[in-house]
Amino acid sequence: MTESHIYQLISGLAGGQVYPYVVPLNAEGEPSVSPPWVVFTIVSEIFSDTLCGPAEEDGTLQVDVYALTTDEARNIREQAVNALSPLYFSEMRKRNGFEPDTGLFRATLEIQSQQ
Repeated sequence: MTESHIYQLISGLAGGQVYPYVVPLNAEGEPSVSPPWVVFTIVSEIFSDTLCGPAEEDGTLQVDVYALTTDEARNIREQAVNALSPLYFSEMRKRNGFEPDTGLFRATLEIQSQQ
């Protein structure tokens, strides 16, 4: 799982406003794009090994959708679930929240994938 692979799968979400790790910021440190947008993070990568060499790779990916309404954030998150299906994830967690600093709703998706 690499950033470029993830980006290829979800780059069409939120009108193409998909970014690894952080949304573009202006000089004041505030988002320089209008919502909605998607930020994704490869949280961890775990490599298993055997006496014969590498056996498997497990990874955790977090996708955060920021939008003006909770419905919009959830809808884009569901689009992300569908777009990421080629990763064959073994676990999926969904969380919802509100960012008081920005006034935006956040829908988070966390998946674990075995390669």
